[in-house]
Amino acid sequence: MPPQADSTAAPRPPVRSQPARTRARRRSRRAAADRRFGLYLALPALIVVLGLIAWPAIQTLIYSLQRVALNGDTRWVGLRNFKLLIENPDFVHSLWLTAVYAIAFLVVSTVLGLAFALLLNERFRGRWLARTLLIVPWACPWVIAGIIWKWFADGDVGALNGALYQIGVIDEYKAWLSSDTGALIISVLAAAWRQASFAALLFLAGLQTIPHELPEAAKVDGATAWQRFRLITLPWLKPVIVVVIVINVIFGFMQFDVIYALTQGGPGNATEVLSIFLYEQLFVYTNVGLGSATAVVLGVVALLIGLLFVKVIYRSDDVTKGVS
Repeated sequence: MPPQADSTAAPRPPVRSQPARTRARRRSRRAAADRRFGLYLALPALIVVLGLIAWPAIQTLIYSLQRVALNGDTRWVGLRNFKLLIENPDFVHSLWLTAVYAIAFLVVSTVLGLAFALLLNERFRGRWLARTLLIVPWACPWVIAGIIWKWFADGDVGALNGALYQIGVIDEYKAWLSSDTGALIISVLAAAWRQASFAALLFLAGLQTIPHELPEAAKVDGATAWQRFRLITLPWLKPVIVVVIVINVIFGFMQFDVIYALTQGGPGNATEVLSIFLYEQLFVYTNVGLGSATAVVLGVVALLIGLLFVKVIYRSDDVTKGVS
């Protein structure tokens, strides 16, 4: 008697029919065609962006390694321009001042933006009007923000002096933009006032994505407002915080318009950050090689600082996850 087949054997997988394989290949080809079509659509914009950013950056790097005469003649000097920068005390002062300015700008604009976002995320009468007014500083060009704050901090008729005098902070009007420290503080506040509204918009968008159940459940469990903010809001906003910090670091190091509209680098060189130093080298002293070397240093420093902040933030996030 022949042995019977084992009824418990696993069934064979169904063999895909020829039409099914054909349809799968067609879908794959269609997806590849869609990707190519999307690339073709983005290609013109990509070429424009590369033309506006990549080529000037390459040209600046080339000029930083050359001595450029006013008649257009160039001579290769290698790293001599960078050596001259390091030996220039004005450049060292501007580099240090830029770091101080960028850190102060980053802290003030980020903290103010987060505070505004937390306030506007609450329910209160007139919230829609407050959210609308939040856009006003961001809509102002940088140079207009500088002019507004120049009037605001005027030593004779400025509203800042009037407000501080009325509440008893100062005994007499002060010429804020005539002192080294005052000019630097006003320059930071003017730029941070404009940038804080943009940061607040990003933070507010991030706050809108937090499920309402999380803070409500934490509140029922007895968590304080600070605990809810530290354990729920901040971790949820971490991607937004990274974006805001990188943007603010770049704007802080590259800031020119507000400072030039306020003080033009003065009094003396009290607010002569690297962007002002670069402007003077290129357009006042017509030193193209030294100005281009300054631009390279400024761009590299801003990029490295931004990457450092991103790495530190994500490393702290990994450590927190490992501990938990």
